[in-house]
Amino acid sequence: MNDLIRQAIAAEADERVDSRTVLANLHKARKAKPFGMIIGVATLTVAAAAAAVVIPTTIKKTEAAPPANAPVSGAQNVLLIGTDDDRRADAIVLARFETDGSASIISLPRDIHAGTGQDRLSGLFKDDPRKLTAAVEDLTGTKVDHYAAVAMSEFGRVATAVGGIEVCLNNYVMDEYSGAHFMAGKNTLVGEQALQFLRQRHGLPEGDLDRVKRQQAFLTSFAAKITKDKAPELLQLLERSIEYDEGWDLLQFASRFQGPVKVRSATLPIGEEVQRDGIQVYAPDPDQSKRFVEDQFGGGGPTETGCVN
Repeated sequence: MNDLIRQAIAAEADERVDSRTVLANLHKARKAKPFGMIIGVATLTVAAAAAAVVIPTTIKKTEAAPPANAPVSGAQNVLLIGTDDDRRADAIVLARFETDGSASIISLPRDIHAGTGQDRLSGLFKDDPRKLTAAVEDLTGTKVDHYAAVAMSEFGRVATAVGGIEVCLNNYVMDEYSGAHFMAGKNTLVGEQALQFLRQRHGLPEGDLDRVKRQQAFLTSFAAKITKDKAPELLQLLERSIEYDEGWDLLQFASRFQGPVKVRSATLPIGEEVQRDGIQVYAPDPDQSKRFVEDQFGGGGPTETGCVN
């Protein structure tokens, strides 16, 4: 990957280098990985912004190569997934990326019932990413254009690379299970602190639902810090751990991201817990879910802001 980026940079100074060849090699290198490319909740915007800055601005412009500001396709819906060590979906976000680079995200709690039996959204990705995609489409009534995921364990390195992620907590936190230990008010997360913040659910008033709000706060703060100065380092950092589905032209998609990403966030209404085949799950009302997603992606609906538990 590093060699390919260096080729792209070298093309700036050498008109004989065909930028199309560099791009083709870049695509080939990425698609060689299984499942395409796992990007995930926080790292999707890193990879997109990095690609938008590093590739279009360093490759020599020729008549045969499209300019960096070429028109991009319309809004796209992307399913973002953060996985645990067993490849279960620990964080699930349906995101709509607009052509101006802004995004609306809807968190789907992992314990939503899916299909029949004891299936929950969290377990579908491990078996087959398409199962999770199909379940989300059925629940939300929204077509998923692409899916992407990343191991949650990567978030610590990402937080450190951007100089820390700022979050605000309503209360003092000390949790022996996750190792989380934070003061009330503003905190800057780096390294292991980011993982502790994102993993904690014990001791929170609403358990996993509060953790979902933490994921939103982390993503929103993270996206606001992506600049072209940080993009090359982040691209190099994430290259070996990111994947995306093979039908996704990430370079075209990335061309809409030219700076910090503005994010609106909300959580899908899940109602009360119910019992399905001996386990406690959430069973959202399908009609309500579809209306909520339509309103949120249409620019209306609520937005989660402020401090979190």
